Amino acid sequence: MLNRRTFLQAGVTAVPLAAGAALALGAGQAKAGGVPAVLLHTVVYDERFADSIAFASEARWMGQRTSAIRGDITKLWYDDLYHAWKNGPVAIAGLTTQDAMFCLEVFGNDAGLRLLVKGEHRIEAGRVEHRMNGPELALASTSLDKCGADWSGRMAQLLVGCPATRAGRTEVTAVSGSKAAHEPVTLVSWLLAPRQRQA
Repeated sequence: MLNRRTFLQAGVTAVPLAAGAALALGAGQAKAGGVPAVLLHTVVYDERFADSIAFASEARWMGQRTSAIRGDITKLWYDDLYHAWKNGPVAIAGLTTQDAMFCLEVFGNDAGLRLLVKGEHRIEAGRVEHRMNGPELALASTSLDKCGADWSGRMAQLLVGCPATRAGRTEVTAVSGSKAAHEPVTLVSWLLAPRQRQA
């Protein structure tokens, strides 16, 4: 039975996630440092990789629409993004290979998008080396070194709650564990957001 004590205990348990990620389930309403989060059209993942699948699961739990690929973005482009971007630049995020991200970045550039956050995640023998580049406001509480094998879920939280600002870019490095059971690979987390107009 739900009572005041149970409710308060559940709330205390949820606080570190909300504070650490600077987001809420409504994602689009989330604010970090008073800056609203980027609204995402979809979150892209590569279903060949366990870490990418975990990334998508966390994004779905946070209310995001997800799009699966298997390295090739052709279907995603023709069935979805081409039509969405004809109506204007809408943001997308993902955890994919570098090749998939590069293609989406090129198409996105033509639609008025720019790379806001990029992370390289070198996965080998249960260990991941992370190198993130993005707005300081977004990366300040990344804490990938404390996430263990759940680093990709933390990446989903970071990208879904990413503030819509390019100010104060910084780089963050960390090492964590991985769910991977495949050959060494480098996955890339990224966020393409509408370019900001100069004031």
